[in-house]
Parts: sequence; C-alpha cells; structure tokens
Amino acid sequence: MTGVLGRLVYALVLAAVLVASVWISFSRFILGRSLEVPDMSRLSVEEAVTLAAARGLRVVPDAARADYDEGVAAQRIRGQVPAAGTAVKAGQTVRVFLSLGPRTIRVPDLGGSRPRTAALALERAGLAAGVVSAARADGPPGIVAQGVAPGTVTTPGTPVDVLVTRGAPEVSWVMPDLIGRDFERVRLAFEARGFRLGGVRSQTYEGAAAGTILRQFPLAGYPVTLKDTLSFVVASTEGPAS
Repeated sequence: MTGVLGRLVYALVLAAVLVASVWISFSRFILGRSLEVPDMSRLSVEEAVTLAAARGLRVVPDAARADYDEGVAAQRIRGQVPAAGTAVKAGQTVRVFLSLGPRTIRVPDLGGSRPRTAALALERAGLAAGVVSAARADGPPGIVAQGVAPGTVTTPGTPVDVLVTRGAPEVSWVMPDLIGRDFERVRLAFEARGFRLGGVRSQTYEGAAAGTILRQFPLAGYPVTLKDTLSFVVASTEGPAS
C-alpha cells in the first residue's frame, strides 16, 4: 500500500514538473518572439514605416482618425494603436493617426462694416475683435482698413484691429465781424456757401441805415461750421418787426 502511494505521489510531482516546464518553455518562446512598439509621435509616415520595419512591424495610416492638433504639425503622427511600449508579435500592424496641423481660419473682409457688425462677423469666424481706431475721411462711415488682410489664413482667436472712418472731416471757419455790413449782401454770400440763416430780427437804431447788421450770432472770432445756424439783428427805419 505504501509503495502504491509513493508511486502515485511521484507521478503527481513528475506531472507538475512537466506542466511547469512546458509553461516556462512556452512563455520563453512567446516572450522571445515579442517586440516592443516604438513611439512614433510627431514622425512622418515615411519615418514611421522605416522605424517599424527595422523592428519587424508594419505601419498603416488611419485616415478616418486624422484631426486638427495644435501641438503637432500637419502630416505628422499624433497618435498610434497599439501605444508605444506595448509588446506585440513580429509582423503586427500599428495604426497611426495623422495631424491636420493647427486649425486655421480665413479672415473675412470687414470693409464698409460698422464696428458692431464686424465684431459679430469675427466672432462667428472664431476670431477676436481687436483695437478699433477712428479717423475722419471722405466717404461713408464704416471700416476702411483692417490689421489682418482679408483672406489671410490664421489661427482661432487671432485679434483683428480695424480703422473706422467717421465721414469727411468737418470744416470750420472763423466767423467774421459783420456789424455794419449790409444784411442782404451777407445773406447771399453765406447761403451761396451752404450756411443756414436762422432768426433775423429787425430793430430801429438811430443813425443806422435800413438793412444794416446790428448784432450777429455766432460772434466775430468764433468757429462756425455748416451745421451752425446764423442769427442777425438788422436795422430798420420802420420800427421792430411784429
């Protein structure tokens, strides 16, 4: 009985040793044939193919997973499967994903737009409104120049400065001294130049000929523009106008 039990134990031990030996041999066989996937980040496809071939691997670009990447130049690898450092068998295919580069935007033409309209257009395009400067110039009000030329390819969030015209510069003159001048001659001269006459009152004034200007507004020496209204008090021999 003891001999049978001993032989049974011996057989079990022998079987265990055999299984362990097979497992160790199999593991060594597998590990001996495994390869480590290299890091292909930021390589071109050609560079990745050369690197992979030297290790017995293949590279296949996955066009469906190409995407914009702010940190990786266009046509460079931004990702891979299996990941770098993974143990694989010889001949394994590594799929790589290319970068389309940073996302770019074409700057819209803002010419003629008002600042608010331009700001909305820039926001819709993914850009930012920059500094708004103003100047007087001939032509209708609106944007006449922009810091980044229309059609320029740039990155999202780029600020675009603009120059806005407020219309033609306002011309002003110095109001002359018209006291004692003939009102009709003054009126014709000013109206011919586009000025508007406002209130004209008559007032008797001893020693002044009828139609002579007694008072004026604006006063002599003050600036005057075509937007201003000129007022006069004119001498009359017939008494104040009713």
